[in-house]
Amino acid sequence: MRAGGKQLLFFLTPLDLSIVIESIEDSAEIVYYKMGLFPLPTTSAISSLVRNSELGYLTKGDWNHSPSYLITTPDAEIVTREIILKKGGYSYAVDQEENPDTVIFKPSGVFTEGILIAGALGTLSNTAYSLKSFKAFSKIIKQYTSKIGLFYVGADAREKLKLNWRLIVNSSSPKEYDLTLNEA
Repeated sequence: MRAGGKQLLFFLTPLDLSIVIESIEDSAEIVYYKMGLFPLPTTSAISSLVRNSELGYLTKGDWNHSPSYLITTPDAEIVTREIILKKGGYSYAVDQEENPDTVIFKPSGVFTEGILIAGALGTLSNTAYSLKSFKAFSKIIKQYTSKIGLFYVGADAREKLKLNWRLIVNSSSPKEYDLTLNEA
């Protein structure tokens, strides 16, 4: 997140995520849009992440490569940005730059047995919807977590930490960057 943005960092296992996301979805009428670069300028709303069997499981061990979503209202129109590619052609970006009435949600997840990659909730926008939603969703995450260092840690994630799981933003980072209970 760039300066001026808001961000809440967390470690939530698939079990923790399902509880938190269900609570968020019960609290507000929202939809999700997958962020990233796409070959077409269209995007589809995802009505719920709770039923996503991949939620909380990651294929890459670096949170920079984890899926992210824009959260917004069902009636919001998501704008894509056209990106001219050096090799020719176009890609289309779905991000917060052209969609200020959104919040960015990057779920944490299990990369491999023993490694939990961090997630984040954030916004770069100062619109009323974005700030209000960030505050409301942060409050829900905080309800189901305890703070350790800079991170909010779910109950199941805390148990994994006690079992010597690595709670980290990048699985290739040295162990001294792992979250520890000593930071509590």
